Amino acid sequence: MDKIECTLMKLENYSAALGIPMANVDKKAKYGLYSNSYFHGIRGFGKKCWVVIVNIDVDYDKYISQGLSLEQVVEGCIGHLNSPPKSKYGKRRKRKPSYGVFRDKPYQFRTKEKNGVKYIQAHLVVENRKRKHFRGQGIQT
Repeated sequence: MDKIECTLMKLENYSAALGIPMANVDKKAKYGLYSNSYFHGIRGFGKKCWVVIVNIDVDYDKYISQGLSLEQVVEGCIGHLNSPPKSKYGKRRKRKPSYGVFRDKPYQFRTKEKNGVKYIQAHLVVENRKRKHFRGQGIQT
């Protein structure tokens, strides 16, 4: 499967609506959140893998018109997100993917539209319980 260039969308900060003081809120942008639901269909869930809910910014209509299915578009985006960024040190240092390594297939996905912006919301399985790019941490069972 070819990699499809995409990005993760930043999550809005809901603290003002919830009445949480700004001093208690992370200033860094977050690109997803760990799900607190229990997923029975995932082997090793809560011990070795966790589910992250992300919004993927990709022009999926362009790829669907080329004959790809929506699932193939999501898998191509996962392949792109799993590739490490180019190292600024040349070949001396091996880089890791920015968001961690996601499994090849998403657990669940759907298309959404908000304020005229189309995106894909996906539940991706990741091996890290806590990453700085995602809100919260994975639950342990």
